[in-house]
Amino acid sequence: MERVRRGIESVDAFWAMLDDYVVWDLRRSVPAPDFDSVYVGRDAVIKASRHYWGTWSDYHVEAEELLDAGPSVVVILRERGRGKSSGAPFDRQHPQLWTFRGDRIIRWDSFETRAEALEAAGLSE
Repeated sequence: MERVRRGIESVDAFWAMLDDYVVWDLRRSVPAPDFDSVYVGRDAVIKASRHYWGTWSDYHVEAEELLDAGPSVVVILRERGRGKSSGAPFDRQHPQLWTFRGDRIIRWDSFETRAEALEAAGLSE
């Protein structure tokens, strides 16, 4: 779990955990209109995540909860910021499931709700 905490605290530490063939799956969340639903490969995931984080000003993310799910970790993030163009504030929970092989994330799934992330990990409320 400590590696997950470090990854959340630093973008570079997070990117260092990504496997070369990582899959970032946004199909169970609502991605921004100009985003694809699935990204494959470390370079594609880094480019897409840079783009996502770059759409916000005053962006902050913190882990509210980390749940061990065997080779995976359910990560409940809290995101806050403002749209760069609109200035509109946002504050949302962003549930994710990070699946590891060894010390590398091989799959990163995003969800709309905590319950969906838990279900995907084989956990329950």
